[in-house]
Amino acid sequence: MRKHLCYMLLQLKSAFRYIPGLFAGTLLFGFLTFLTAFACLNSSDTQTKLFFKIAVVLPSDDTLVNLGFNMLTQMESLKDYCEFIQTDHATAETMLKKGEVYGIVYIPEGFVEDVLNGQNTPARIILPDNPGIETSLFRSVLNAGSDTLAYVQSGIYALSDTYNHFGLSDKIAAATDELNDYYIRFVVNRSSMYSIKTVSATGSLSGIQYYICSGLVIIITLSGFLLGSFITGESRQTESMLKRCGIGSIFTCGCRIFAISISYSVLLIGIMFIGSLILPHAPGELSEEIEEISYSLLPYGALAVFLCVTIFAAFFYTVYTIAGNGLYGMLLVFCLDIVMIYGSGLIIPAAYLQKPFVVISRFFPAVYAKDIAAALYGQLPGVSSVCTGIGMIVFFILLSALIKKIKLRRL
Repeated sequence: MRKHLCYMLLQLKSAFRYIPGLFAGTLLFGFLTFLTAFACLNSSDTQTKLFFKIAVVLPSDDTLVNLGFNMLTQMESLKDYCEFIQTDHATAETMLKKGEVYGIVYIPEGFVEDVLNGQNTPARIILPDNPGIETSLFRSVLNAGSDTLAYVQSGIYALSDTYNHFGLSDKIAAATDELNDYYIRFVVNRSSMYSIKTVSATGSLSGIQYYICSGLVIIITLSGFLLGSFITGESRQTESMLKRCGIGSIFTCGCRIFAISISYSVLLIGIMFIGSLILPHAPGELSEEIEEISYSLLPYGALAVFLCVTIFAAFFYTVYTIAGNGLYGMLLVFCLDIVMIYGSGLIIPAAYLQKPFVVISRFFPAVYAKDIAAALYGQLPGVSSVCTGIGMIVFFILLSALIKKIKLRRL
């Protein structure tokens, strides 16, 4: 037991000697991660939804048309993606030529009365000669509206024909008014048919909180480049002597993994603790943003950081053990990091990734580390993520020990 304890203390001492190099690398990777997160956050907040601007020419002395137009423009389902600009004929054509609107709608006089009476006087719609995707979508919206009007008209005609067939023509007016009232309530209140539920690609975290957690995981992921010399620093002759002293491969692998995870966790938690002290002293105009990004290391934040670091320490230890050489190990780590950072949703949320990446990402440590890192904002990670993370640590320790045993037998 004394030999094991002495070996453990020596590994801890050796790991803490790497803190200056880890600190310099962490600052560099942190700066690069900040730039990446800033770009991703700006791109995700950019207004990307389509918004149509349509010029409308209305008859000046038609009360019903103007009343209907005002009702139409106040509908919530249209206000979100469409703006109707009421103007005159000449101005509308000028705006269309300049590309300021996607189309022109001319409403004739008596349009509403003609629709109600069945004369169906058409509105005239002008679209640009070189339509883009927005114009094509607007045309689809118009076609859907005309189809809806056709269905409504066919219902009214069917009612009128049925009443005439059974000799109830004196009741057509009242029945038509009731049916028109039903159709209007259906069109105006159609949003009540749906229960609106907002789903965020970043889950319960805000966008900036999501990228802070992802940034932490990216920094830990990139730290694999800094651990090569420590992991591969022990020669096979030393490992053979340790085996003769009764110190097995599983113990040596576990000691080295936990030694580097403890030293790196102390560094990261120290930096984050200093950051948590500085954030409240930011300028007053940034108080809302500071409140959103402020994290907590206690009681679960520090444990989450330590678990994330340990997962990746075990992972990188296995990678370098398989490579058998610091240079080859760094190349292998680089390739794995590129795939893992993108495929785990650290740059682009997993909801926007292709299905193959979502399937493959289940085998990436970064996926579970990202869920665990959410504990910084009071979001307790899922039991499956914690258990999978601990299982990965055990698996990588056993796999590294097995590989070392195989290599020692070849000596």
